[in-house]
Amino acid sequence: MSINNIKIKKLIIHKDDRGYLFEGLRQDDHLFDGIYGQSLISVVYPNVIKGLHKHTKQTDYTLCAKGRILYVATDGKEVKKMILDGENPVLIKIPPGIWHGYKALGKEVLIVHIMDTTFDPNDTEEKDPYAFGDVWEV
Repeated sequence: MSINNIKIKKLIIHKDDRGYLFEGLRQDDHLFDGIYGQSLISVVYPNVIKGLHKHTKQTDYTLCAKGRILYVATDGKEVKKMILDGENPVLIKIPPGIWHGYKALGKEVLIVHIMDTTFDPNDTEEKDPYAFGDVWEV
């Protein structure tokens, strides 16, 4: 799978004096394949790196709901770095076969993960976070 198969959707914030909300994933989204398996919420502490890992079959949709993260994806040749920010949210689609992970920047972060299948540890391969060099600097 090529790193060029990663898709990003800009999310629209609806804000008023009570706070804000945004839609993460809709059934009619151009990047959604219409298959739902599971959703997870991650709270990650400052400067913690989660990754790198890839799935053989699972497609991941990820957004940062609060705080900021450095999101890294690679096909082993090219590295793509993206800042995900809860105040300027995007949804990232990572297809199977792409190594990916993230680092919390600054404060504690809240991340939403949606997958097209339930998590299967036998479908996941992990690597040392520095297997592709020091990709964790902004």
